[in-house]
Parts: sequence; structure tokens; C-alpha cells
Amino acid sequence: MTNNSALPRKRKRTWKRIAKKDRRNLKLWAEGARESILKPHIPAYTDALERGWRAERDYLQIVCNEFHARIPWRLADNEEPELPLREYDQFKPSELEDLDEEETAQKRLRIETLNARIGRWLKYRARCIWRPLKMDRTRDPWAILLGKLAGVSSPPKARQGFQQYMHESYDTEITPVVAARWAATCVEDDGTTLKSKKAPDAPFRARVVRELFTDLSAEDQQALRDRAKEAARKAKETYMALMKDVHPVPPVRMPPDAPTFLPVPPYASQYLRMSGDSEIQCLGDSAIRCLGDSAIRRFGDSAIRRFGGSQPPPNNLRRNHGSFDLGLLSLIPAPASASPWS
Repeated sequence: MTNNSALPRKRKRTWKRIAKKDRRNLKLWAEGARESILKPHIPAYTDALERGWRAERDYLQIVCNEFHARIPWRLADNEEPELPLREYDQFKPSELEDLDEEETAQKRLRIETLNARIGRWLKYRARCIWRPLKMDRTRDPWAILLGKLAGVSSPPKARQGFQQYMHESYDTEITPVVAARWAATCVEDDGTTLKSKKAPDAPFRARVVRELFTDLSAEDQQALRDRAKEAARKAKETYMALMKDVHPVPPVRMPPDAPTFLPVPPYASQYLRMSGDSEIQCLGDSAIRCLGDSAIRRFGDSAIRRFGGSQPPPNNLRRNHGSFDLGLLSLIPAPASASPWS
């Protein structure tokens, strides 16, 4: 049973909100009928904001046209329009008013003021629910999540000198020495061989490699360190180039060395939650689907499972995919003509 005393209490409002006509500023100016017009446009405006200033300008013009067609320009900010609001058809122009020069100037000034106010209202709310436009993509949680779904993993750290030596020359120079020294440790003083030691462990191999690395000349050691730094630099450049393509469409790649399971942060559910069992959301040439699994109940965490090539999803996942609303997120290749679950 949930301990209600541990939950934060919602502060009860003890004061009455000031009426619009008695306010000294324009805070909450859109509250009421105006907000019912502007609020449905927030998701589309957010998407336009991400596509650039031209897309933002064009969509903002659409919003302003609807606003002015349904709210009279003569209506004061502290007054509510008559309900129901006027019907709006973006393909049907509004009727022109017969105005003199003074009224035309007043209308132009009023519309310009409202347009700027509408733009600020939408941009503030769009940035509250979306990432900043200039956020570093390597630190942007949404871009990182899309990168994981597309198979883009973080670049590895630069190897140390002895690690680069092991990476380049393990089969040719290191393996024979490791095998010989390991065989020597498996022989007791009386000449009998220990059967329990069948293969060298990682600490033993690292110890041998460090000794061999110190025997190299100073020039060779520095060359190995330089090659390790260069490999790390190229890996980081490749990662940054791929991250630029992550949003809005992730890079199309299904690397064979991609991890089978990737952790999903808690906020991912609001982006990846599916409403139906048969719905699939495509990302590039991959598809994501919500599946249920008993491990979710035991551990309370979600995971992404990747099926590459012609490997089909396991039967138990196909059978239990309707168990949960958000369970195991499965990333599989999406055929162009048929559903991957057919």
C-alpha cells in the first residue's frame, strides 16, 4: 500500500484569481477562448520550430490567420468573445471590412501586436516541452535516445599505449608469449600439470602485455599512443556526424556489432507509447513496437531489443506482446511492403 504521507501535498489555493479587467499586466492574456484556439497548435509549431525559421514563420502565419478569423480584432484583451466561436476554413478567405484610413491603421497596428504576442506565447510553450534549439546533441537526451534506436553508440575512449599494442599485435606477437607463460604457471614443482587452469585470465594477459610494452623502444611506445589518440579522434568525428542526422530522421544503419539490449530512460515512454497492438512507428528503415514481458514486472525497467537481418522475433514476445501498455521495446527491420509481425 502506498504511503500517502510520503507524497508531496498539493498546495491549496486560498486566494481568488483576479478578473481579467482588473489586471495590471498581460499575464495569462490568452486564458479562455483564445487559449482554446492556440493550444492545439503547440505540437505542430514545435515541429516547425525544429525545421528552421522559414517553417516557423509559415506555420505562425497559419495560426495567426485562424486567430484573427475567429477573434474580432476590436475585442479588448480583457474581454471574452461570444461562444460558440466562428467556424474557420483556411481555404476560404475572410470577408473584407469597409474601414477608413484611421481604422485601417488601427487594425494593422493591433494585428501586428497580436501576431508578436502569439509568437511569444507559442515559442515559450514549445521550448518548455522540447529541447533547446542550440543544445549540444551529445547531451540532448532525445537525440541520444534516437541515436540508440538507430544503432549509434557513443564513441569509445582512447586506448592506452599498451592497449593499442594489444589491439594491433595480439595474435602475432602477444598470443605466443602469453601461452608460453601461462603454460609455465600451470606446471607444479614436481612436473605435474594443473588441469584446473585451462586458459589465461584477463589480469594475466594484461600483465604480460604491459611487460612486453615496456620492452619496446620509446619511439615505438609513442607511436602506439599517437595511433590510439588518432583512432579515438576519428571515432568521435564519426559519432558527431551521425548525431547530426539523428533528428528528425535517424541514420539508416543496422550495424552487426550493435548491442542487443539498450536501456531506455523513463521519459521515453511519452514518445514511444503505442495506442494499439498493431501500430508500428518507423524510424528510418527500422520499426519500434511496445511489447510486454514478465521481466518488466520483476525489475520495473524497460529495454530495447534489436533483431537484425532475417532474424525473427522470439515466439514468446509475439505471443505476449499485448500484456503491457509499455513493456519491451523491440527494434526490428521494417520491410517496405509488409508488417514485420505478419
